[in-house]
Amino acid sequence: MTAADENDASQPADSHDEFDEDFDALRSMPNLEDALVERILLSVPVRRPGRTEFFRVHPDPAYTLDAYTLEREEGFDRVTYWVAATMRNELLDHLQPTRLFTCMSKSGITFLWPAKLPTGDSNAGRAWRVSALAIAEKAKTHWVRMHGNRDLGAYDLFAAKGKLDEPVWRDEPLRELVKLAFKGRVIDSADHQVVREINGYE
Repeated sequence: MTAADENDASQPADSHDEFDEDFDALRSMPNLEDALVERILLSVPVRRPGRTEFFRVHPDPAYTLDAYTLEREEGFDRVTYWVAATMRNELLDHLQPTRLFTCMSKSGITFLWPAKLPTGDSNAGRAWRVSALAIAEKAKTHWVRMHGNRDLGAYDLFAAKGKLDEPVWRDEPLRELVKLAFKGRVIDSADHQVVREINGYE
């Protein structure tokens, strides 16, 4: 018997690579970077869901708030401001009753949707607002997207056909999300730039 034959004979017949189990275990492990870090929320967009964006609405009523906001066109953007209680009477004619929904996009971005509420007896824009609220209710249980239909005068609702994972909502209370969302966009005095523009000072 040669030396090579002796070496082969010393190995158990059912031996396997000692790294096999390690490789299998490593493949099933969660990403180490994800396990060792926590994503800190620094900003929350305030916007309507995009026309091609699938999104969900937080089903907990604690994450929905009716509020008066003020919307301004700034360049090509529409910017929504939070109006402090002390300024609401002065700006009453410029305020918009809105329902702030806590939303999450399919890509995992948390944002606040200031959906306009129907007001008074006027039909101007009412169908748009009613359809938006109906879509928000559907989005509490399904991934949906919305698209404006000018011929209809309202939003169309589209539900995802595929089975998408349920959203993983963040732990921050709505109060903290609102603070982040409107950071730098709170109208709390008559000296605020927006108030001065409205009153014709600048």
